[in-house]
Amino acid sequence: MSWLADYRRKTSPSGGPVRLRGGLLARLPLPLLVLSFGFFCFALLVSTKPQTKPVENRERVWSVAATTVAYETYQPRITIFGELRAKREVKLRALVSGEVVATGDAFEDGARVNKGDVLVRIDPFTYESRLAEAKAQLKGAKALLTERRAAVTLARQDLKRAETLFAKGTVSQKTLDDRKTDHTIKKARREQQQSVVDGLNVQVKKAARDLKNATVTAPFDGYVTSINAREGRVLSPNDQIGVLFDADNFEVVFNLSDDEYGRLLKRNAEIVGRPLDIVWDIGGERIRLHGEIKRVGARISQATRGVDVYAELTGEAPSNLRGGAFVTVELRAQEVPAVMPIPKDALYQADTAYRIVDGRLEAVKITDFIDDGERILLKSGLAVGDEILLTRFNEAAPGVAVKVTETR
Repeated sequence: MSWLADYRRKTSPSGGPVRLRGGLLARLPLPLLVLSFGFFCFALLVSTKPQTKPVENRERVWSVAATTVAYETYQPRITIFGELRAKREVKLRALVSGEVVATGDAFEDGARVNKGDVLVRIDPFTYESRLAEAKAQLKGAKALLTERRAAVTLARQDLKRAETLFAKGTVSQKTLDDRKTDHTIKKARREQQQSVVDGLNVQVKKAARDLKNATVTAPFDGYVTSINAREGRVLSPNDQIGVLFDADNFEVVFNLSDDEYGRLLKRNAEIVGRPLDIVWDIGGERIRLHGEIKRVGARISQATRGVDVYAELTGEAPSNLRGGAFVTVELRAQEVPAVMPIPKDALYQADTAYRIVDGRLEAVKITDFIDDGERILLKSGLAVGDEILLTRFNEAAPGVAVKVTETR
């Protein structure tokens, strides 16, 4: 190591050992230090990076719902919404004028009344007076009519007597003519008085009817609403005093679209007389009713592009039934023999169904079927016992693996 000793002697004035100030790292250049640190960090990251295992490419198996093909007689059902209405709805009106002097005990909103129950009484004084006056006039007119009938009888007897005497030559022609004229005049007066009596009879009947109309009664059993008359109110003819809804006779009104109505006509199904089921949901309770179609609207509605259908409830209506209720109607159409009903969503591209064979999809073209709205009624094209895909998903294609988890 003679070169090191020579170096020390050359660099040290005293010839002693040389000491490095700040150590070796302090005398290294800064770029070299940064590069060394970066290399160290890179080596550390590489040595500590996680080792990822290659992902295996496994085939996805889709869980689906399916159904087994079986041809049978099927009765299509059309489910629509309708409105429950009272078959009779009457606006009660005053037929005469006057002050209301009393109302019936049941004349309240929502109260049930029976046929003949008194609802409103109008002051009858004026109408009682008119009836009494008309009867008095009629009585006097009848008395005068009786008198004139007697006069006609007497004049007829005088005429017969004059004709007998004239035939014998006892009386003159003038006397006979006078008796004829007198008889004719008295007959005319009798007919005139008869017309007066007839006119007074009409007045008596009118006065009696006005007196009867001063008491408004319920024309049928029902529920009263829209009360508009109380004691003390002065009514004029045709003023509305309330509305009466039939309590026992209801009908359901619903609208069949052009498509639904057309499908029924296409099957030559008679609509009138067809039974239907009605469901009324109220307060968490489902009230089931039954009905029968009685008539079809006379024209196609421009608002709904359908036809209104009217059905009458069959059987006894529950006491809590009210008009205006929103109900669900299930119309049973004509039975179709030897078909397999499949949801319309099970068809892809409008004419392709997927059969499940050994856990994989197989496309089948469907051509022989009936379009029933939400369902199709398959008539042929699939064998009895085939499993048909019902679940709809975008990846459905021939060869896709599936697993049936639900059978409908």
